[in-house]
Amino acid sequence: MEVTRVSSLLGIAGTILALIGLGLPLVYPDGGRLSSILLGMGTLCLLGYFAFHFRSLTALTRTRSTRLGAHSLFSVLLASVVVVLLNFLAAKHAPEWDFSETQNFTLSRQTYQVLRTLPREVRMTVFTHEGSPGYGAYQDLLTTYAKESSLITLAFIDPERQPDKAKEYQISRIDTVVVESGSQKVYLQRSSEADMTNALLRVTQDTKKRIAFVTGHGEKSLSDTESSGLSRAGDALTKQGYAVETVDWQDTASHEAAVLIVASSTEAVSSEDQNRIRQFLEKGGRVLVMVDPASATSLDPLISPWGIQLGAGILADEQDRLGRGSPTALLVRTFTTHDITEDFTTPILFPVSRSVSFNALQGNTWEYVALAQTSPESWEETDLMSPQPEFTAGQDTKGPFAVAGLLTPKLMDQTPPAQSAVIIVGNAAFATNGYLTYPGNTDFFLKAIAWLAQEDALVSLTPKDPAFHPFIPNPSQEQVLVFFQVLFLPLLTLFLGLSVWKRRRSL
Repeated sequence: MEVTRVSSLLGIAGTILALIGLGLPLVYPDGGRLSSILLGMGTLCLLGYFAFHFRSLTALTRTRSTRLGAHSLFSVLLASVVVVLLNFLAAKHAPEWDFSETQNFTLSRQTYQVLRTLPREVRMTVFTHEGSPGYGAYQDLLTTYAKESSLITLAFIDPERQPDKAKEYQISRIDTVVVESGSQKVYLQRSSEADMTNALLRVTQDTKKRIAFVTGHGEKSLSDTESSGLSRAGDALTKQGYAVETVDWQDTASHEAAVLIVASSTEAVSSEDQNRIRQFLEKGGRVLVMVDPASATSLDPLISPWGIQLGAGILADEQDRLGRGSPTALLVRTFTTHDITEDFTTPILFPVSRSVSFNALQGNTWEYVALAQTSPESWEETDLMSPQPEFTAGQDTKGPFAVAGLLTPKLMDQTPPAQSAVIIVGNAAFATNGYLTYPGNTDFFLKAIAWLAQEDALVSLTPKDPAFHPFIPNPSQEQVLVFFQVLFLPLLTLFLGLSVWKRRRSL
């Protein structure tokens, strides 16, 4: 009787000590040594219990029910081991399939090529937290980047828990990614594959390409934060990894910028300034010229020798315009297959624009490509004093019209042409603070600069279309929708209701 009591106490004590030893690290992480002592004592107690009951256990194993139970237990343990091994292998070598409509979770071929050829280590620091709207998208995208290249180091930092780190990186908003390598650093605010890959390309370059805004003839100001200024354009270029600066017309010939931007001069360009731009182009420079109708003929002396002619009137379009606004607020939806505008899906908003045409005889040393065009329903309004533009047959010219064009040197006498290029846009307001936030305007401006800066890899990476495509009706479509929803459907419902009521009443 005494032996039975001792064996029972050993069994109970062994079980309690073993459970406490297993659960102690969960409550007290630093109690590893005490946990091991308790587990050892529990194991000794259980071994003593089994020693006291050895004969009973031996007899129990000879019964048929015990053998069947042991077989079942062994099968369960074996299945558990198989499941654990499969989960371990899946965690180490997990296959992934992307069944989304637009393949949003699959990197593009260009991105894989960039990741495989990274020249040095890159650190991606994401300032976000689990409750943030962009947390999931950043985690899905950037984890894929880190898996594909061992040179990428990924870190997620909660700026509220680590404010010193956020202050060090000068983080002013949540969901910001800092991509850095060496002394180069790029800030991003959205989880876009195109932006991330472009940032990788830029931070792994030893030098920043310089973008210079020309000043001296009343151009739009890079420091102007009003709606007509270009401060947002400068910020957008800076965040893309460019060195943004200004340059006077007198210094353009010798400037080392990758791209010069002439933002709608309001004063006439002298012959000396024309020669300076010509010298800049002869040494392989590239220029973006944006002309507002308000600048009148101030830039004509500069662009006329290239064969470029700007329309005398203002373009208008009743079909492709911004909502119910003025027909001169153009939504340009027609693009060529050039690298700059290839796969464009978002229209560009050009408020009050002039047409861009090319005279092949005058510009016989240039090749011309129209980049964006208005619809066939557009026209060139010549009555500039009219408050409400209307097409006048016999006076106004019907479209389509080019609103942006590209000039590249012709191949002359089998001599390789210079790498110079000029983009002319019949509107400068699209890049100002008041309109650059429109998605199509931002894409067109940044892609035009990227192409001029000869960063072709960046141009070829276009964002994937979302599965949801919003329908933006033009004014005529709006009228049809209003008629259908406000008049036709209610009248149809009323007619059907009266018909049913009359039929039932006649029964």
